[in-house]
Amino acid sequence: MKTKLTHAIAAALLLAGISGEATAQTSGPQIKWQREVNLTVGQSMVVYGFRGDCGSYPASNSIRVPATSTGNFTLGRKGWRNSGNCNGPTPAVELIFNATTPGRETVRIQGDPVRIRVSQ
Repeated sequence: MKTKLTHAIAAALLLAGISGEATAQTSGPQIKWQREVNLTVGQSMVVYGFRGDCGSYPASNSIRVPATSTGNFTLGRKGWRNSGNCNGPTPAVELIFNATTPGRETVRIQGDPVRIRVSQ
């Protein structure tokens, strides 16, 4: 009986360790890639999760945002996103688009297109 209990505790600890690793990859809010964004001047929206190396947040000096004619990007909270490159969830930082000027454009962030339309 004592051996079965010891094995059960060891199995529970092993499972806790495995699920702890998965939780680390998905801590914070999920950040979804917005392929199309429709905003009016003055509005802002989280449009992308910028990832670092798989399993790590990006270093602040590695975050590259595209130049835009319809607004600008700011950094938001840390969270996670699903990544095809990483084959699953990975830590990321929110990229928030702030609409300032009416127009249309498509930008690429880490190779992914984001279509932006800003109206008056």
